[in-house]
Amino acid sequence: MKRKADTVTDSMRQRLQTNRDGRIATDQWLDLVTEPLVTLLLLLTPAILILGPRFRFFLTLPLPIIVVLALAALLVPLLLRARRYARAPIHFDVLYAEDNPRPPWRFWRPQAFEMKDGGTVRFYKRLAPFMYFRPGYPYLVYYLEDGGGYVLLSVAPADHADAEKWYPSKFFELRRSRRIAR
Repeated sequence: MKRKADTVTDSMRQRLQTNRDGRIATDQWLDLVTEPLVTLLLLLTPAILILGPRFRFFLTLPLPIIVVLALAALLVPLLLRARRYARAPIHFDVLYAEDNPRPPWRFWRPQAFEMKDGGTVRFYKRLAPFMYFRPGYPYLVYYLEDGGGYVLLSVAPADHADAEKWYPSKFFELRRSRRIAR
C-alpha cells in the first residue's frame, strides 16, 4: 500500500528529470519570470483609473506611443528576470523533512527542511506541486537561491523506488559550475 508521502506525481517526475540536468523546467521558468506581472497589472489598473484623468500629458500623446510605453514598462522587468533565471545555478541536497510538517491549508508558511548538520533551509517560494512529507525522512531537493531566499523546484523521497533516476546527472555539475562562474 502506497502512502501519500511516497507519491510522486507525473508533473513532479518531469521536473525532477529536467532539474537533474541542471536546467529549470519550462513551466518553472515561466512562473519565475512572470511572477511580478500579476502584481504589476493589479496595481496598474486602479492607478490608471484613478490617476489617468489627472495626467493631461498622456492625453496629448498619440495612442500608439502610449501603447509602446506601456508595453515597454511591462516587458523590461520580464526580460531582466528571464535573463537572471536563465543563468541561475540550481542546487541539489538531500534534506530531511522538518519534525512539524506544514499542512496544506497553511500555504503562507515557508516549507522547511533540515540539513544533516542541523541547519534549517526555508523555502519562501515553491514551484513544485504539493507533497506530504514524513517528518525526519530524507528527500532529494532541487532548489534555487534567489535574493537571499530559496525557491523549491522539485522534491522526491530519497527512499522512493525511482530515486536513483533523480540524482544529479553528469551535466548537472558542469552547468552549475559554468553558471556560478558568471
